[in-house]
This record gives sequence, structure tokens and C-alpha cells, in this order.
Amino acid sequence: MSAGVEPRDVDAPAARETPGSMAAAGETSGSMADNAGPSSTEPILNIQDLSIAYRTGTGDVRAVRHVDLALHPGEVVGLAGESGCGKSTLAYGALRLLRAPAVITGGSVTYRGRRLKDGELDVLSATPQQLRALRWREIAIVFQSAMNALNPVLRVRDQLLDALDAHLPLRGSEREDRVVELIEMVGIPRARLSSYPHELSGGMRQRVMIAMALAAEPEVVIMDEPTTALDVVVQREILAKIFELRERLSFSVLFITHDLSLLLEIADRVVIMYAGRVVESGAREQIHHRAAHPYTHGLLTSFPRLRGRRVKLSGIPGTPPDLRGALVGCPFIPRCSFATDACATIDMALTPVEPEHLSACPFVTTAQLSGRAPEAAEARPATSGRVAVEAVDLRKRYRLGRRSTVDAVRGVSLELRRGTITALVGESGSGKTTVARLLAGQEQRSGGQILLDGAPIEPASRRGFRAYKSEVQMVFQDPFASLNPLHTVRYHLERALRLHPAPSGQDAGGIDRQLDELLTQVRLTPPEQFRDAYPHELSGGQRQRVAIARALAATPRVLLADEPVSMLDVSIRLGMLDLIEELRRRLDLAVLYITHDIASARYFADEILVMYAGEIVERGPAERVTQQPEHAYTQLLISSAPDPDAFGRQVRETLQEDRPTRDEGRMER
Repeated sequence: MSAGVEPRDVDAPAARETPGSMAAAGETSGSMADNAGPSSTEPILNIQDLSIAYRTGTGDVRAVRHVDLALHPGEVVGLAGESGCGKSTLAYGALRLLRAPAVITGGSVTYRGRRLKDGELDVLSATPQQLRALRWREIAIVFQSAMNALNPVLRVRDQLLDALDAHLPLRGSEREDRVVELIEMVGIPRARLSSYPHELSGGMRQRVMIAMALAAEPEVVIMDEPTTALDVVVQREILAKIFELRERLSFSVLFITHDLSLLLEIADRVVIMYAGRVVESGAREQIHHRAAHPYTHGLLTSFPRLRGRRVKLSGIPGTPPDLRGALVGCPFIPRCSFATDACATIDMALTPVEPEHLSACPFVTTAQLSGRAPEAAEARPATSGRVAVEAVDLRKRYRLGRRSTVDAVRGVSLELRRGTITALVGESGSGKTTVARLLAGQEQRSGGQILLDGAPIEPASRRGFRAYKSEVQMVFQDPFASLNPLHTVRYHLERALRLHPAPSGQDAGGIDRQLDELLTQVRLTPPEQFRDAYPHELSGGQRQRVAIARALAATPRVLLADEPVSMLDVSIRLGMLDLIEELRRRLDLAVLYITHDIASARYFADEILVMYAGEIVERGPAERVTQQPEHAYTQLLISSAPDPDAFGRQVRETLQEDRPTRDEGRMER
């Protein structure tokens, strides 16, 4: 906390305080505003020396520490970092949207909008009336989870009308005309205005959120993880729509994500946060090709690529630090392969690396980081393992009402071999998860056979099917929902061990010994630190490791992993995939890896099956399918995957042909 700055209630108006010394905090005041963005204009949103803490019984969690960030008119600034680095707290704090126990402990936020009478607004000192006029009319937010952000009992039309009525003085037919204009602007047919949120796909719900955010034509739009958990095809469509609307309406964007590869496609400037502080900032090309901070380099080497040679990904070891109390020196030391003794005492201030490019690491150069050429990935073993589970002509039909049906799975056949990872790839709704649920015995199939060691398995045979479920275990997508929050890790694992007891003579040491072995297998060490922890005390990655340990308690031969990393940070994803790879090798598991990310399938799997509309449309070795795709849908998946070298440039070139002026397309309200 800065000296001389008292905690500030986030909701109540507060007089401007003198910011604490940034030099003392290891930052350079105004550095980002002065060294990035268009020099001919003042920033429309200027955050300076902002600090935010969460008050807890064990000390203040300093979630944001002396951060500067400037957003210029018409600019897209990307804010990246792992979960818990302070990205969302920074954005919500800048609009005073946080609630207790969050407090703003220092800094300033200035908004300069064209429609403001006085030219600028001190947000942290604004009255409730001024904040009401600022939010949504001047600065709007697209929240991360569209299903949670939309009201489930209101139709889309009513929710858009609510946003309009709160901020624009429209009457009669003007309101309805504007609603139709908004929904069609984001690429949704007007007939969908009568739909409820649950009747829309994830991509459509996110488009509705974008339409609501743009209803009053704000100057700034904050997008908080707007494409998280969407498949690559929908993700690309959403990004392209954001690009198109930004060019047409000329709003500025603060785009928050943990996936740096997305920002390298769409952002003008990229800001990297770690442990509540900015550690690097610069133009998109600078961050992409000349990263100067080891943390940024770690993020760049954590996501697999579809193009070029297949390399071994290094990622970022360890976990972020505890933000309670004062952090001396560089907080990245425990995870940094370049760390020296000097890092523990020096103030890591943002300093110029080149024009408009700042880094908080004075010891590592771009040349050092780029000089570490990635190693070639290990050659994959031949898929010669014995078939553990086989699906033959698997079918699943759901009945919708009395007369309507939908065929979710149509004639799917596949083999899962010991020691082999098979990836089932496709967008949401393609039938991937339904196949996994059929194989796990959680859904009753409408047709086809499931064979275990060549013998048919029937759900009606309770004894035989229980033995089958010991052989085939499933890891679910959401690590936050798959564990009971009322019970400890010990309870979850002990229950699985008792349901699937080891054969006589193989349980030496009892339950406690087996429990510790499971935790060690999934790299949760020392075991005593995790045995009696509750799910809410664990990170997302740690929860998913517990879920994997629970599956391994049955000593299965087949592991069905349903999108096991889609809700995790990019750096944590890599560690989780490497863990499953290690378990595959050590335990000779047959793994079915279900994902919408074909790039991770190339990195991780031996074989890829591409699924579309309930059918497998292409299959083959992972490298062949990704580098020489034959089916049009496989080609679409590959072209939709994040590609910093192509996507943003292609969209910009398309829009450049007919770019409007700043005031074109804006309504006067």
C-alpha cells in the first residue's frame, strides 16, 4: 500500500489522493501512457499508479499494485496474464464496480470522452450520478460468462430493451428499430429476439452480450475473456465480428484474456501482468517477435502451434506467488530460469527496451530469450498397443418433445489402444462429449456396441457394467463443478478407493498410503499439504489434478478426458497435458482426449478423429491430419485456430478496403 494513501471505499465518492511514489514501488509513473499508443492524442482512459487490495483475515491480498495503463481513441489494448494476476480486478476497479472486501488503496483513473461536458472525469472521485452516466453509456463491459450475465427468464428482446431504456431516451418504434438493428449488427437473425438465453448457443449468447454493450454506442468497451470456453470456429467468428464493429463504430477496446495467442491476432498494443503488476508492454509485433521479459516468453512458449515443425513446449513451471504482504524484488524468481541473486533485491521498474516497448526485467535481453531455440518434439510411438475399448457403429438419438428427434451421434466407430492418446476434435454440438458419455456408461446408447477386450458390454448387466466402469474412467471439463465443495480432497479420493478396491494383496499400507500415492502421481506434493484441503482452497489446475487422481483410484485402463484443460490458463494447460502424457506412458493408459482445440491435439495426441454433426469425417495420425487435412471441415478447424501471423492481418486487409471515418456509423443520440 502506498504511503500516505488511505484505503478507499470502491462504491462511495472519494476525493483525489496524492499517489504514492511509483519509484519506490518499482514502477515508472506514466511510463505506459508516455511511451505507447498514438502520440498525437491523449488517452481516452488513463489509469495511473492504481492499487487495489482485498481485505482478508490473514492480510491484504494486493491484487493490483501501482499499475499504469493508457487506452487511446480507436485503439485495441490487450491485457494478458494468468488467472489471479489482477487483470479483471484492474478493469472493474477502474470503473468502481468492485465490492467489498476490495478497496482501492491508491492511484487515479481519468476518462476523457467526446460527449463529456467538462472534457474529462476523475472516475475515483465521481458521484453516483456521474458513475451511472459513465457506465454503459461511455464505457461498457462484455462479461466473461454470457450464460451467467444474461437473465435466464427474460427474452433477448427484453434484455436489449432494458439496456436501451436505462441509457437512451428512445420512444415507440425507435426502441424496436434499435433492438432489431443491434441484433442484426452482431449477425443474429431478428427472429431470435424472442428466444431465451438457454435456447441460444454459446456463441450466440456472447453476441447478445456484445450487442447489449454497444446499445448506447460507448467510447470504450472492456471485454473480459469474451471467447473463453468457446470452440475455435465460434471464437474466430466472435473476434472477426469485434474487429468489424470496432472499425465501423470506432470504439476503443480493452481486451482481457489469459490466452496471449488471441491478443497477438487482434491487439494494437499488448500489456502483460504478473502478480498484480505490469511486467511488459509494447506493440503487438514487439511482444510477438521480441519479448523481453521471461514471463512473457513463457506465455509465448506455452501454447502449441499448428504450423511449422512440432516442437517441445517449455511453458512456465510453478505457480504465482501469494500476494499478501509486501513482495520484495521480482515476484517471478521461483519460476524463472534466468533468476540471479540480484533479482531478489532490485526494484523491477518498467524501463524502455526499445521505443514504445517496456520491460520490468533489467537482466534478460530479447537476444537471450530468442536464442533458446525450442527442442524438437519426441517422435510418437507407433499405434500398436492392444485395443482396450472399441465402439462399433455407436448411435444416440434424443427425443425433443413428442414428434421431434435429434441424432447426436450417428454411426461412430473407434478404437482406444493401450499406451495411445486418441484425440476427438470438433466444435460445440458436434457430439464429442456424447460419445464420451456413452463410452463411460453415463448415457444409454440408441444403437451400436461397446466392446471391452473384444467382449460386448451391456448396461443392463449391472455386475458386468460395474466392472467395466472400473476399467473406464472419465475426467470432466469443469474442475470447479466436478468436486463437491463441502468435502475435502481426502473424502473424494477415499470414496473412489473404497468404491473400486484394489485386488487382495495390492493395498499394502492401507487407504492413507494409497491416497498419498495418488496425490504424488498427479504432482500434488507434498501430499500432506493437499489431503485435507477443500476445493475452494485449490487453484483450477490443482482441482483438475484431484479429479485425475480420483479417476486413477479405480486403476483404469482407459481414461476419457473431456476438455480437461479448456477452463485453465494457457501455462497450466501445458502442465496438465504433460501430466496426462506421463500417466499414459507410465500406466500404459488408453486415453481419449476430447477437445475443440486441434492445435493441442497435434501437440498431444497420436491419432486425431475429427467429428462433425455426429459423425467422424476424418481420421488419421495427428501430424498427417493437421498438416495435410482432406475434409473441408478439418480445413475449417485449422484455419480457425489462433494464428498471430495471419488472422489479424487478413481481417485488417479486408476492412482496410472500406474503412469509415471516426464519426461514420455513429448515431447522434
